[in-house]
This record gives sequence, structure tokens and C-alpha cells, in this order.
Amino acid sequence: MNEFYQAKSKELFIEFTRYVIEHPDFAALIPQDAQVVLLDHKDPTYSLQAIKAAQQAKQTDDEVNRPVVYIEVREMAPIQSRLRKVELLKSPPEYAVS
Repeated sequence: MNEFYQAKSKELFIEFTRYVIEHPDFAALIPQDAQVVLLDHKDPTYSLQAIKAAQQAKQTDDEVNRPVVYIEVREMAPIQSRLRKVELLKSPPEYAVS
């Protein structure tokens, strides 16, 4: 998997982790110790790479019959800043100057 798709995989994993924390009923549907393969509905090339990577990982897995689940991400909300109360300064504040 190339660098771009590795970064995409990490981003999907972070968002998926947030999702299952917020939706425990969905998380309960995933078998214990399952291999989770995150797919992007809008990017079939990435999804194919993710499936191939999962198949390669399964070959060296220490658990012989580990269940595999495929999670298709169909839509993501736009990324938004979490910053609040931002101020533009003409010079650094005292606490930042030595």
C-alpha cells in the first residue's frame, strides 16, 4: 500500500474508532478480535489495496481462524476546526517571550 493510502487508512481508522465509541450498538456487531478492514465506497482503488493488505496480514496472523469484517465507509462529514475563541495578535504575548 503506497504512502497516500497508508495515510488514508490511518485517517479512516481514527474516524472509525471515534464512531464505535459513539455508537456502541454498532461496535457490538463486530466479533471479538476480528480483523477489521475499512473500505471507502467512493475509492475502489483504495478499497482493493485495503483488502489485499488484509489478506497478506491474515497469512502471518497468529490466530488461525480470526473473523474478518469489512466496514464500508459511504460518507464522511467534512473536516472542521475545533478551535474556539481565536485572536489575532500584532506581537507575541508576554507568556511566549523569554
